[in-house]
Amino acid sequence: MRTILRNMICLLLLVMGWVACNDDDDNIEVGVRPINPVRVSEIAGHNDHWGDYTLKIQYVNDKLENMSRYDKNGRRKGGLSVTKEQGVITYAVNDYVNNVDADSIARLDLWLKGKYGVGNYSLEDSIPVIARTLYKVDVTLDEESMVTQQVFSYYIPKTDFGLGDDFDNTYTLDYKETFIYEYGEGASIVNVRSFYDTFAPDDAQNYETRTLYKYEYVYDGKRIMKNRIYQVNNHSESSWDLINDRMYTYSGNNLVSVKGDGYSLDRNYSDARTLSLNLNGEITSYVLNEYNFLIKSDNGKGEVMNVTYEPGNGNFYHMYRLDREQEGFPVIK
Repeated sequence: MRTILRNMICLLLLVMGWVACNDDDDNIEVGVRPINPVRVSEIAGHNDHWGDYTLKIQYVNDKLENMSRYDKNGRRKGGLSVTKEQGVITYAVNDYVNNVDADSIARLDLWLKGKYGVGNYSLEDSIPVIARTLYKVDVTLDEESMVTQQVFSYYIPKTDFGLGDDFDNTYTLDYKETFIYEYGEGASIVNVRSFYDTFAPDDAQNYETRTLYKYEYVYDGKRIMKNRIYQVNNHSESSWDLINDRMYTYSGNNLVSVKGDGYSLDRNYSDARTLSLNLNGEITSYVLNEYNFLIKSDNGKGEVMNVTYEPGNGNFYHMYRLDREQEGFPVIK
């Protein structure tokens, strides 16, 4: 379940990272994120957890404010809650799940049938629901509204909520990933410190295991040439062991591969707007718009996305790990 959920979320919201060097970058100020000409307004697709879905995204003052999920019949099945407190914005992607068990639903169906007659009522509209968080991001901003930290929380949904006294529709916290960013020139990330925490099913307050990583991006001018990955030494949190060097290769201004020990990412271009990514043998195809933002993706296993944009700037990038934008994955903006 952990792998399925993570892949689904990564394909849906964490489809990230377009590395391309061009002259338009020369005027970017230090610590300032560029203003985009368009922003995502709708994502439609299919995955194993949601089936067919449509996400409709809304902004207030260029800030992500709401996201509603609809099923193939146009019924609202989920949403986004946004809270702000002391420099931290929390985005929670929620599923709307039944808040009564299957036996209660069956009894409700019989009652409605007796009162209104067959075909004269909607059982689905009569079932009480509750929001359960599937995925959450806590974003910390500095005084210039640059993201300095992100905490991603991933939850496991149940396939069977149980009956009677055993009814439980809560989602279990599975693991968290924390990323702390240090910037260089412009919005380029030069260092990342990362915590990976897993949790026991019955204890969401204390992590069960914790692994610490550090990522150092080495630049040649504006292009990344190497990503050096360290893991904290088990005997000392102040000592780091180099575990991987991922080397970047370009053709002209286009990133074509990232290679490291046990890691291989190849970008294969059909034309300027169509490419496929081969990540350790897993191939996903992408189509980009004129701004090099993602408009279509297909992993060949039934998970697809189609992305619609509208004029305007936005901050949808809060929803995904920021340094993925430097690692070669097409981006939703």
